[in-house]
Amino acid sequence: MDEVKAIREILSSYDEISNISDDGKIVFFELYNNTYGLLFLSLVDPLSRPIIFIKDDEQYDYPHIMLSEIPINGDKYRALCLYESGTQIEYIKTYEEKLIDAIDRLFELLNLSPYEIEREFQNEFLFYWNAQAKEEVDVYIQSERTFHRMNVYRNKDGIFRFVSRKIALNDKSKYKHVPNLNVYYIPITDNRGILPPLKNKLWDSKVILNIFKGRDYKRIDSETYKAIQTEKINQTEAIFIFEMLVEKQIITFGAKVRFKRSYHNTLLEKIEHSIEEIDYLEIKRCDYYFLNKQIGNETSIIGKKIAIVGAGSLGSYISVEMVKSGIKDLTLYDSDTVEGENILRHQSDFFWRGCSKVYSLQYKLQQIHPEVMVEIKTENITTKILKDDMNKFDMIIFAVGNSDVQLSCNNLLKKENYAKPVLYVWLEAGGSNSHILCVDYSQKGCFECLYTDEKGRLINNKVNRMTEEQVESHTLRNGCGATRVAYGSSILLRTTGVVLDMVQRVFNHEIKENILLNITRTSVTEQSGKFIESRCNCCGDPD
Repeated sequence: MDEVKAIREILSSYDEISNISDDGKIVFFELYNNTYGLLFLSLVDPLSRPIIFIKDDEQYDYPHIMLSEIPINGDKYRALCLYESGTQIEYIKTYEEKLIDAIDRLFELLNLSPYEIEREFQNEFLFYWNAQAKEEVDVYIQSERTFHRMNVYRNKDGIFRFVSRKIALNDKSKYKHVPNLNVYYIPITDNRGILPPLKNKLWDSKVILNIFKGRDYKRIDSETYKAIQTEKINQTEAIFIFEMLVEKQIITFGAKVRFKRSYHNTLLEKIEHSIEEIDYLEIKRCDYYFLNKQIGNETSIIGKKIAIVGAGSLGSYISVEMVKSGIKDLTLYDSDTVEGENILRHQSDFFWRGCSKVYSLQYKLQQIHPEVMVEIKTENITTKILKDDMNKFDMIIFAVGNSDVQLSCNNLLKKENYAKPVLYVWLEAGGSNSHILCVDYSQKGCFECLYTDEKGRLINNKVNRMTEEQVESHTLRNGCGATRVAYGSSILLRTTGVVLDMVQRVFNHEIKENILLNITRTSVTEQSGKFIESRCNCCGDPD
């Protein structure tokens, strides 16, 4: 196929397009009084697609025209951004279909309404804003969208970060507080008319003032306006961290504003009368809330405090994935140390051999994000420790492989009428089966029910599917009384995924009764009343 000939034929089919020519590689045409070039990079590459350029265009206040100029045959062109990454499957389209799609997108772009032009500019706001920025800064913003002054910190390398006062960070010792730099978080409640800085239309004092005191739209709420009316500022510089929502997308951008020296001493007065210069800051949102929201995690659970009893293989997997799923406040209980034999099924690295499991996990978890706070207890849980600590948490997860520990703690929690949800999680030898018991102690059903028969007698865990002989075949001994059960690592991934789902369901109040989940390589099944024993010595009536 002659690519240039195919392009010319397709362009000729549009009545609005005229003066078609080519230089052997690029096809040029006119549309709506502008000259365009169309380049198709490869006929044989199924992933390639056409690129359209616009010639000598001085109109910088139109969306999707790239900022960089490209010389073509002695003229200046700029590329058009017609595609969103990942929205098209180029592999399945023919050469002609790709050409027609590109030209149709060009027509659609050139026929946007004023409202659509504003919307497109706002969707691409950070592309234009960050192109003007000469500095970038890490910012940690609290989840509440209210005006506030932010704390400023700087590390030994001179790197700044701005942190909302409600946010605590676990690496604060690496930074020093900078007291005399004024940084304000400004939530924009109405973003109509707010456009990014363009090459021939940069922001000035009028644009800034229009946000704080616009006549056409009320862009900030009354509480923010009252705050800037009374906020005293003696310095000649302030930094504004603006945030606005554009079609559910959070747009955060920063402006460093320098003021002339004057008698004005409130923030609003300086904005009205004293702005001298504006610099653009590229804002790197680092706060835990924002990062969870960006990937679709459940943000309503972020403030929850969870205890994980047992920092072995299962506890280590659960704790790491908890932190990555929206839980940043954990307490870990375990007295054991990391052993080389367990490294391949534990979240600790080989470096930590011989060290405390909870200490190694604390280090790993707090390295994931500065807002993660992990308290560690280098001792095994006892009923006394549990009684002292249990009311600190919103949920307790038992991931310890010792049934005696689970049974004694279960008994205490029932006697104390513990009012928070509890998960018991355990793995069976061999790596095929695992289980989760979700308990609300105000209802019937508890962990001891699993060890009770219909006559109220205590027995081995009746929901486990492995026989004693099968368990024995997967048990390893070190010759001094200690044992280790072989179950591989895939079971850890399966079980942890179900635990994360259960945590979200519990905190979303989707679980209405105590349930038992049985997990295999291919399925997850739920039981509610079936596991409950009416003659359980802990939660039932033994008589």
